Amino acid sequence: PNPSAALLKAMLINGAQDLPGQYNPSEAGVSPNNNSGFGLVNLERSVVLTDNGDGNQAGFAAEEELDQGEKRAFRITVPQGAGNTLKITLVWTDPPGAALQNDLNLIVRAGGQERHGNMGTDPGFDRVNNVEQVNWQNVPAGDAEVVVRAHRITQFAQPYALAWRIS
Repeated sequence: PNPSAALLKAMLINGAQDLPGQYNPSEAGVSPNNNSGFGLVNLERSVVLTDNGDGNQAGFAAEEELDQGEKRAFRITVPQGAGNTLKITLVWTDPPGAALQNDLNLIVRAGGQERHGNMGTDPGFDRVNNVEQVNWQNVPAGDAEVVVRAHRITQFAQPYALAWRIS
């Protein structure tokens, strides 16, 4: 009944839609990018309902927290069918500081492949942002494993939130 700031932010960002055209040239690539960020907020896509009739699957997770070296994993079933896109967003409210204090990693595995938050198909990890997103077009059908890993925790166990959608 009382969603955290991280959960609200995760849901809004995960439901955002790309801004094609003059403000987001095609060479900028899919969001997130430096031209349009995560895109235009779309409340209809951001609010997660168990069945809103659009044929999409969506969900969220919150109130978890990780300490140094810990990880949490869960599975999302990607249905059979061509062209499924899995979009998943991880958000945490980082402690104050000049740079990122606590660093969490978003890792998604499906069909023998792996994607990392904000990295596209690059195998590296984002070390500067407290929002990470995987936007995996044509994700393989079957079980996708979602892992949140605490790479660096400087002070206290870090709470986080996730929002996801398959369309």
